[in-house]
Amino acid sequence: MVAKRPPAATKAERVELAKNASVDDVVSVVFAAGLKHWTANEAAALSGMDPEGVHEMRVALRRMRAALSDFQGIIPAAQVSWLKRETKWLISSLSMARDWDVFLFELLPPVEEVRRGDSGLAKLRMTAETEREKGYAGARRAIRSHRYSAFLARMRLWLSAKSWRQGGNGRKWLDKPAEKVAGRLLTKRHKAVLKLGRHFKKLSAQERHQLRIALKKLRYTAEFFRSLYKKKREKAYFHALTQLQNSLGRMNDIVVADHLLKRLSAARDQRVSDLISTGGGIVAHWYSQSASSSEHQAEANWREFCSCDAFW
Repeated sequence: MVAKRPPAATKAERVELAKNASVDDVVSVVFAAGLKHWTANEAAALSGMDPEGVHEMRVALRRMRAALSDFQGIIPAAQVSWLKRETKWLISSLSMARDWDVFLFELLPPVEEVRRGDSGLAKLRMTAETEREKGYAGARRAIRSHRYSAFLARMRLWLSAKSWRQGGNGRKWLDKPAEKVAGRLLTKRHKAVLKLGRHFKKLSAQERHQLRIALKKLRYTAEFFRSLYKKKREKAYFHALTQLQNSLGRMNDIVVADHLLKRLSAARDQRVSDLISTGGGIVAHWYSQSASSSEHQAEANWREFCSCDAFW
């Protein structure tokens, strides 16, 4: 008997726009792609066997939120409001599961590799796995809830009826060429990143976090429109953007690890708490040791990004 394969996570498909696409076409294509990406990862998120399932579902929802921000002057305000409210709720419902996936599958393994058999790390893993199970229980409750079903049904109806065309002050933009709006949106996102990254070396952890968010939004918007432009022009830009995101992500590892370790410091019996603290200290020290080299790499990636020509 062949064992049934667990549901696998699915990445977002490339958004393809016709060269003569209108703004209305972009809204339709982008949100349809987001819904497809979201629902394609539902089974994987429910099973919890592929940690990328919850991650990809959250990415889909964040991409949709970026699109809502891009088109908030075109989509009627009441529609933007409920879409933002429901996507935020679902992202939050999945966040605990994702946080512990990151800790257990990305942050902890490199430390365990060089500290094999460490009792503190072993206890830390067991405790984190318990927290992960709690996170997935919450995620499953959300996905199986009436609120989720209602949101999904309303989203499908909104797309099929093209409800964004009904009312609002943005109808005059819907029939305009997508490329005309794309340049304006991308320039706005790009300038926001440059502004947040000023004095890059002096940025605090919170300021770097805000920069990472702005970079994600820029990337999502750029991915929505990249098919309208020549591949040669957008390749270098996306490379620089990706490298900067990755280096900032590595710098953020220690912040994430510290945040999660503090969650585990809640009252437990003293022996267990001591073991968790010992393991947590090892993890924190590991990531603090690599902080300097990560900062230098991030600075180099920032300079590369700033010198890269826009593709639009």
